[in-house]
Amino acid sequence: MILDDIIGRMEIDRRNMLVTARSFPEQCEEAIKIGREFSKKLRMKKPKRVFVCGMGGSAIAGDILRTWLKNSDINVIRSYDLPGYISREDLVFVSSYSGNTEETLSMFGQAVRKKYKLIVISSGGKLERKCKEAKIPLIRVPAGMQPRAAIAYLFFPMVVVLKKLRFFRERADLKKVVENLREVRNEISPEVRTRENMAKRIAIRLRGKIPLIYGFGRFEGVALRAKAQFNENSKAHSFCETLPEMNHNAIMGWKASRELNKKLAVIFIRDKEESEEMTKRVEFTEDVVKNAGGSVIEIHSIYKSTLSRILSVMYTLDFASIYLAILHRKDPSDTELITDLKFILRECDKI
Repeated sequence: MILDDIIGRMEIDRRNMLVTARSFPEQCEEAIKIGREFSKKLRMKKPKRVFVCGMGGSAIAGDILRTWLKNSDINVIRSYDLPGYISREDLVFVSSYSGNTEETLSMFGQAVRKKYKLIVISSGGKLERKCKEAKIPLIRVPAGMQPRAAIAYLFFPMVVVLKKLRFFRERADLKKVVENLREVRNEISPEVRTRENMAKRIAIRLRGKIPLIYGFGRFEGVALRAKAQFNENSKAHSFCETLPEMNHNAIMGWKASRELNKKLAVIFIRDKEESEEMTKRVEFTEDVVKNAGGSVIEIHSIYKSTLSRILSVMYTLDFASIYLAILHRKDPSDTELITDLKFILRECDKI
């Protein structure tokens, strides 16, 4: 199979997305160091609330943070405009990996004008220049990656900063998290053959189907991330739903024709700490999907650490999305339609 063929993979994955994904644990390690170096100079009071402002891959880190720290007041803003309820007691993270995302630049300008507590995360671009001009603290991360592949650098500096500010109480042994991610890599990386590789097997089951990702609680951010990864990496339509909400509406979609349902494959994210009520909901929904003609795939989180469970599932589905791209004979790094729109918008600005 092509997934076990090194040359075949390289011919499709021309910009080495698999290599980048394989180095995720080391990226996490480096990102933690970047956050700690930045935090040494940080002089700031504990914020009342946290807002993460960004788009696309740069905003997903905020979703993972929000759903992990579900007992803290964290909000993710995807827009040109900041909401009116932010106060100067809050902390605003402005995140743009490229530093050139126009929506994020708009939010940055508003935050500066309103004199909010502000920290920027970026690899450079216009945002870095504007930070220097306005004397706004910048967490500078390594450049040269696809924004969605840079999630470690966009996520862990926020964790380290908020830990330093004592914003959350959730236990976070970051060294152990990285160790757990290395363990996951040993099971899903490209050199592991398909019969022992869960991520490759998931990709095979998704071939020719539309992936739906169903998550709940702390895994809502992972479901959203996976949906976007299948869109961008695999060049596939993909959608996500959250339980229990989808049991009140989206579940009725399975009353569609069996022929249509056969094109759908649902990835159910399971958690070893899920409640009895949630277990019943998931099992009922799985039966509905199977009886309606859809496919069911389960992925289980197993680690003791909540953050390890979240990131290990995310990591596995990241790899699955790249493997699915290879099965589709599509370069996982290609984002032509996205860049085409950005070019058109830049040209409009010049008129």
